[in-house]
Amino acid sequence: MKRTYRQQRSSGFRKLGTFLFSLFVLFVAYRILTPPKKELARISSPDGKKEARLRRIYYVSQPSYKIDYREKGNRLWLNLLYLPSYTNVPPDAARAAIRWGPESERLYFSINGSNIWSYTVP
Repeated sequence: MKRTYRQQRSSGFRKLGTFLFSLFVLFVAYRILTPPKKELARISSPDGKKEARLRRIYYVSQPSYKIDYREKGNRLWLNLLYLPSYTNVPPDAARAAIRWGPESERLYFSINGSNIWSYTVP
């Protein structure tokens, strides 16, 4: 006697559930692998053609700082500075800031009022 088996139909709900679970796993991996960050400042140049932002990022216990720049109307940011850690001041006492020069060509980065870095934007 020969037995015949019917092939089960693949349920659409099962495929959807697998897809949603895969998206959830990717989201969790993304959240684990990306460090927490906070935008401290976003300023426009005095002539209004450029924009810069300062972000604080925690890769380890000390905060890191990133300064990005872009032309107005452009969607992509160009990373100008990555400062891994600033140990001259305790992390909770550091007050980081950025400012444009009056001619809209230089960008300054300061911590507690002391200029640490400057960049001439082309």
